[in-house]
Amino acid sequence: MVTPHEGTRRAAGPLLLLLAVLVARLAVAATTGIVEDEAYYWTWSQRLAAGYYDHPPGIAWLIAPFSHLFGATSLGVRAGPVLAGTAAVALLLPAVRDRWLLVTILASLPLYTLGGVLATPDAPMLAGWALALAGAYRGNWLVAGLGAGLAGLSKYTGWGIWPLLFLGAPRQWRAMLPGVALTLALLAPNLLWNADHDWVSVRFQLNHGLGEGVTGSAGATSAPAPGPLGALAFLGAQVGLVSPVLFGAAVAFWATGWRGDTTDRLSWWVSFPVLAFFTLAATLAQGEPNWAAPAWLGAAVGLANSSGRVRRAAWTGAGFGAALSLLVVVHLYRPILDFPKDPTARLGVGRVLAESVQAWGVEPIYTERYQEAALIQYYEGLEAYALPGVARADQYDLWPTRWADNALFVRRARSGPGLPTDRFCLDRGSPNVISERDATGAPIERWQVVEVGGCAATLPEAPPEVEPEPSEAAAP
Repeated sequence: MVTPHEGTRRAAGPLLLLLAVLVARLAVAATTGIVEDEAYYWTWSQRLAAGYYDHPPGIAWLIAPFSHLFGATSLGVRAGPVLAGTAAVALLLPAVRDRWLLVTILASLPLYTLGGVLATPDAPMLAGWALALAGAYRGNWLVAGLGAGLAGLSKYTGWGIWPLLFLGAPRQWRAMLPGVALTLALLAPNLLWNADHDWVSVRFQLNHGLGEGVTGSAGATSAPAPGPLGALAFLGAQVGLVSPVLFGAAVAFWATGWRGDTTDRLSWWVSFPVLAFFTLAATLAQGEPNWAAPAWLGAAVGLANSSGRVRRAAWTGAGFGAALSLLVVVHLYRPILDFPKDPTARLGVGRVLAESVQAWGVEPIYTERYQEAALIQYYEGLEAYALPGVARADQYDLWPTRWADNALFVRRARSGPGLPTDRFCLDRGSPNVISERDATGAPIERWQVVEVGGCAATLPEAPPEVEPEPSEAAAP
């Protein structure tokens, strides 16, 4: 029997390792530039609400206090998500026998390396998911309800945890009911917001995940379903992002965990079905690797409670993951490989654009996409709006736009049809091209900036719907 003193001493080492990981993540978070979607979520944090077009409000509320404390900086945007991601690991430590293994897996998975630094809705969702699991493992269903509510307020994936917990511990369904009630109470503000906004956020995510196109003010766009190849690509991405050895160890756990003790059964139900569901979803729409992120929390707990070959394989896989994650971090600061479309090159993208736009001295700025509007607001604090009905619908469609006689218009540089300011403004000047390059001098992004006039005089109350501009993939 482990005494409380022995349990505390046994947890001290893994907690110190986790603290070191936290410090390292905060250092990376503070010294690398943000990406477009992080700027977008930062704009949400400046207008706190119970819901947003793309997601529930969790990420905005998590960014807000730290952004107030540290300003519009990388640390201000990311400190909250980094702390939430670290808390997710700490919450699960009491549920496992090998705490060193749990911390090593969840601190080193390439899936979580950058994911543990970037400010995305996954960070608060995973923290809530982990809290729900921690409560479930201990049979404390009110804590599970609190975690499930926080997960559901961060990402709609979080809504699915209660059915999985019911399946993992069906005999305790009556004891779960107070926790379910607490979850519903926490979700109520977002549910009411959705009801008041024609369920736009829920519909957007359903369309996005089920391959039915993204519905916007200009109608829906769609692409052929990826089919079985989409599922294979999604699984391949999972193997790459958790390491082949660790993925194999997880498969070994899934082969037997469903018939283990309560902890193993719960870990199985909150991991394998999640991965299976999103693999199936990847046959309908282009799968995104982070969709399955919550599955690896339960899988990590199962592996940290395993023994024999499975446990040894898990340690080997965690070692591979740690080495790969270290290479990723080194590559952030001193690129090891030069390959096209390197995602790390986009860290900090948009600063040159914002500085160039600021030099014009003209506001407001109208943009084709939400990404440019958010970057301009974040870096220079300028008044920027994404034009409605031009690209895919977004949060700017729900916020009021101030129309002015004279403004700037920004879009990604490309050849093709005329600028989509035609139906909003009477005239426009010649486009100026702004380029942003990576450390090697290779172009990352090019934008056109145009001064436009007569916008307020010509805008109808409800702009007519138009077909969206050609897809982003058409950009040179």
